[in-house]
Amino acid sequence: MAPHTRSNLFLFLLLCTCLVLPAGADNSSGTTGIFLFRPEAGSVHSAQITDFTRGPDGEVIIATAYGLSAYTGKWSTRHVNRDNISAGLMDDFVTTVEYDAGGNLWIGYSGGLQVFNGHDYTVIRDQELLKSTQIRALQRWDDEMWIATGNAGIHRYRDGIWTWYPPAYPHGSGFYEADSLALDSAADTLLIATPKEGAWAAVKSDNDTVTFRQIADKDGTFGKLSHVRQDPLGGAWFFDGTHIAHYDAKNGFVMAVSTSDLGGGVGRINDVAGGTDGSLYIATDDGISVWNNHRVADVYNRFRGFGTTNSVRTVFFDAKNRLWFATPDEVGYYTGTASQAPVIAIHTPTPPTLPTPVPASAVSSPTQTPSPTPAPAGSPLDGILRFLSGFLPFTAPAQQ
Repeated sequence: MAPHTRSNLFLFLLLCTCLVLPAGADNSSGTTGIFLFRPEAGSVHSAQITDFTRGPDGEVIIATAYGLSAYTGKWSTRHVNRDNISAGLMDDFVTTVEYDAGGNLWIGYSGGLQVFNGHDYTVIRDQELLKSTQIRALQRWDDEMWIATGNAGIHRYRDGIWTWYPPAYPHGSGFYEADSLALDSAADTLLIATPKEGAWAAVKSDNDTVTFRQIADKDGTFGKLSHVRQDPLGGAWFFDGTHIAHYDAKNGFVMAVSTSDLGGGVGRINDVAGGTDGSLYIATDDGISVWNNHRVADVYNRFRGFGTTNSVRTVFFDAKNRLWFATPDEVGYYTGTASQAPVIAIHTPTPPTLPTPVPASAVSSPTQTPSPTPAPAGSPLDGILRFLSGFLPFTAPAQQ
């Protein structure tokens, strides 16, 4: 009986070994098209993803708790430059990242901002420009950049001018602290989720005045949904740990799904991403639930090759419609979603416009502050390629 027992043990250990994928490997033994990356040299350096943005040719720029990573088929990561913060990251913990209309990369931290124009980093942490240097979220809206900061409401940067919309003030934002921002491209509206002050919408008028209105009271069911993500089909998804609702200008809030609808073991909802096919991809403590037509259409979990643990913290789609996800132990993407309908070009990070001026630390007034120093001339794509050139083995664009 002893040899038989050893044989069973060998088979069990062999099976466990087969379930562990090397970094970046295609899980061809299970669901195909899954690629996993463990934090290590030559890969992403942290599985704690805080934000991401899309490049024009499928690049994915990922803000993490340990550097700013870029993926173009190969990984590269930038870290803090403690000798000169104008020549590298000012902190390894990056809170948010976004391209502006000119191809400049905005990088947020808990203690300020950097803007990379393809050549240099501009450091912004002057409280005459940012009333709080804790950068919560960044969102491009046409040729503007919107910045949610600490407990100081929200700021706008456009054409060299900073505008602060102070909380609890006439023509101000109406809220102190935003958690996240999402652009409703269908209604040309900026949607804002807050931890304790309800949900808000910012709308532009014909004379370029921006007004803020509360779309969900802080004590109401929908006002307690403290996170928001863009829906590529229009509107946005508001959610917390137990509920998800859809909002658009026509229908208002509609409750979509709760943890009880997703089955036992889900625990809590950690993140959501809307698909171009109308499905909602929900990151939970028990894998990724695919919600479609008022039911769970599929579940992606470790038994399908989606990581080595069922806990999924983050989900998002890149420009190639690949579904990215992060667990506590690895980052990965799934190409099975790329066979769906083409990505709808609602939020293009680098439209063909002239570069916007890069902010400088000039001070004028507390609510509108000019920033006169322009960025070096060049196309938006040049700016992005110069940024990527800092990540070996990327190549910088040819100089004019």
